[in-house]
Amino acid sequence: MKKTHLVLSEPYRLCFPLGVLALLWGIFLWLPIIWNPEIYPVLLHRYLVINGFAGLFIGGFLMTAVPRFSKTFFARSFELIGYLLVSLLGLYFAYHDNEKLMFIFSSLQPLILLFYLFSRIFKRKENPPYSFIFIFIGLILWTVSALGSAFFDSEMFRHLHHEGAIAAIILGVGGRLIPGILGHVEIVSAQREKYERPVPILMTVPWDFWIIIALFVGSYFLDESIGVWLRVVSVSVVALKYWKLYLAPKEKTALTWCIWISAWLITLSFIIRGGWSEGAIHASHSFFINGIVLLSLLIGTRVIQSHGPKDKTLENLKTLYVVTFFVFFASATRISAFLMPDSYLNHLAYSSIVLGLALLLWSFKYLRYIKV
Repeated sequence: MKKTHLVLSEPYRLCFPLGVLALLWGIFLWLPIIWNPEIYPVLLHRYLVINGFAGLFIGGFLMTAVPRFSKTFFARSFELIGYLLVSLLGLYFAYHDNEKLMFIFSSLQPLILLFYLFSRIFKRKENPPYSFIFIFIGLILWTVSALGSAFFDSEMFRHLHHEGAIAAIILGVGGRLIPGILGHVEIVSAQREKYERPVPILMTVPWDFWIIIALFVGSYFLDESIGVWLRVVSVSVVALKYWKLYLAPKEKTALTWCIWISAWLITLSFIIRGGWSEGAIHASHSFFINGIVLLSLLIGTRVIQSHGPKDKTLENLKTLYVVTFFVFFASATRISAFLMPDSYLNHLAYSSIVLGLALLLWSFKYLRYIKV
């Protein structure tokens, strides 16, 4: 009974290890193409990375953090079990190449998380950070894009599903966590002055933040030659104004420097994509690897440390620098594959090996502190 309560109060303890397993499976799928180039499991790979790894890390983080930010009740068993179940069913259909049902079950993941958030937001004792509005936007985009991909053959919906929805969630979570972790207390204090007022949550969001949201969301529904640059503008404003990336971290640890690097790489990934239209999907992997994977591991480090051993020295281990270097090297290998068509498939495998090493190293060092 004690273990069940621990998992429900801190669902990351179950979701993070499962997410790691999903990512290891998703990236090591590319290894057999070294000797068998006929294998190209792109559908299963995308599901394992986006819905498996990212979905489970996002779910684990939100189900752990939201009750604390809103001062409401912890996860209920049917919410956590339901989320894991639809994730597993989506994996089943991805494995059997049933794209339509895979996307339908993908749409159920954000719907469960939206139910989780709304069932608490109306009972909150205080407002959450106003940047979290981007989380709601991201979950809605995830739902719409998944259903759109299931019933319409539209590249726009797939692009929104694989990049836009997750990027919106990162901007939402990062809007509060990144400046806080980097030690920019003045940003956090200014935010708290706005969102801790006893007013409706939507009234705590500054007007310029609404403009950023409108530019970012609208960019995915416009012609890509225009939309890609609107995303560059919106992400860059967040990076410079709300994350203050032009400043070095005020709290200098391995974790803060690596998060600072990851945040810069996320910003640069959108700029690279804007200037490299012929290699768009390959440039996007800079965001997938340096953004989704690396930032998830780094934020996961803070979550594990603060909820587990509460030992700040774990955030200053040189292991984090090694993990960050391996992840960056994996992304560079994956992106450069487009420039070497004769060895393209081999580069996918090489990238997966390096990324797998980073993930295994991080898991060995930090997952031991997740005890259920």
